[in-house]
Amino acid sequence: MRLFLMPESYKGDSSLVLGGNDYHYLIRVLRYKTGYEFSGRDLKGNVFDLKVADITENSCILDVKKSSTEYVRLPEIVLYQCVCKGKKMDQIIRQATEAGVSNIIPVVSDFSVSKIDTEKSAKIERWNKIVREAIQQSGSGINTLIGKPVTIDELVGIDDSTGDIGLFFHQETLDSGSLHGYLSANPRVVFLVVGPEGGLSDRETEILFGKKFKSVYLKTNVLRAETAAIYSISAVQTILLESENWVLN
Repeated sequence: MRLFLMPESYKGDSSLVLGGNDYHYLIRVLRYKTGYEFSGRDLKGNVFDLKVADITENSCILDVKKSSTEYVRLPEIVLYQCVCKGKKMDQIIRQATEAGVSNIIPVVSDFSVSKIDTEKSAKIERWNKIVREAIQQSGSGINTLIGKPVTIDELVGIDDSTGDIGLFFHQETLDSGSLHGYLSANPRVVFLVVGPEGGLSDRETEILFGKKFKSVYLKTNVLRAETAAIYSISAVQTILLESENWVLN
């Protein structure tokens, strides 16, 4: 584990008492001993140097000091991911969190085989657990959040005046623009829409165009939905992080 995500109960004290699952994970699973030092982060993004000060049968005490470590600032990406069946959605959420996406919003689309009962929170709870594990495993400095499930119709339209941009990835060429061209203005926030196994319906693409999303055609092999998600995130991040070195013709 590269980073420990501190509980919501932490209020900035110089010591932190852990029990339950956090204690079990650090002491029983990772087998941290007294004196072991590692990094932690709270939900606001503050980074801390942690040290195991004491271990009892059911709890442990950590010494907490503010760290001078700084994370690379990643572009803010909001992923509207159309719900995929089985464990594919779990994989997408895990990989998107590791990549540093700020928000993941499940979308129930026309071709989504798997549906979400918003009245039952078990699936959302599992996804939040996956996010927490992925943050700790990857050491991500981004507090990735899982949003409330929506439909394509419910997506908020893109406001050009804010500097934001919305993109959706499609298996056909629907627009003449390029990904480099769309991102050349270094948008404040990038909203990405990735379809399910069956792709986006014609009805949904028309809705997205109406909400001022731009279409992107990936000039590569036919990608599985779970591959398309991480591929798209990586392409956008690479262009934005290296924007100063790119030259548009």
